[in-house]
Amino acid sequence: MYYCESTGAGGRLIDDVAILVPQFAGIPYVLVVEDDPAILSVILLLLETENYAAIGFARSAEVMSFLEQVHLDGESRGMRLPSVILLDLMMPVLSGPELAQQLSTYPWATRIPIVVMTAQHFTSDDDYHVPGMVDLLHKPFHVGDLLRKLEPYLAYTLPAEIG
Repeated sequence: MYYCESTGAGGRLIDDVAILVPQFAGIPYVLVVEDDPAILSVILLLLETENYAAIGFARSAEVMSFLEQVHLDGESRGMRLPSVILLDLMMPVLSGPELAQQLSTYPWATRIPIVVMTAQHFTSDDDYHVPGMVDLLHKPFHVGDLLRKLEPYLAYTLPAEIG
C-alpha cells in the first residue's frame, strides 16, 4: 500500500501504481520517506503548495516494492521513477541508509538522487554518507532550504524541438 497525499490523491492508501498514473504521468515528483506522519504531511503539503508533485511513505519498508512496480509497470504507462528521493535517516524497521543500500543494488535506481533528512547534526556533509546521497538537510529546516535542495532535480525537461 502506498500513501499518497499530493496532487489530489487525497491521502488515500494506494495499492496499484496505475491509480497514480493520471496524476504523475510525465511529471517530475519527489518521493518523500519519513516515518513521522505529522512531518510527512507537512512536507507533502509544503511541496504541493509550491506546485511540486510528491508521493509520501511513512513506512520505508514499502518503498522498494513501489519503485519496482513503477520501474516495471508504471513507466510503460507514462509514470516515471521519482526525480529525487527525500529520505529520513533514522526510521524503524528499515533505516534510511539501509533503504539507500537496497536502492544501490539496482542499476535503474542508482540514477535517483537522494536528499537525506536528519535531526542528527554532523560537522560536515561528509561525516555521514548514504549511497546515492547528493545533499543533507538538517531538521528542523526552513522551507526555503528544503526547496533549494530539491528544485535542481524537479525542473521540467522540455523535449528537443523537431525540425
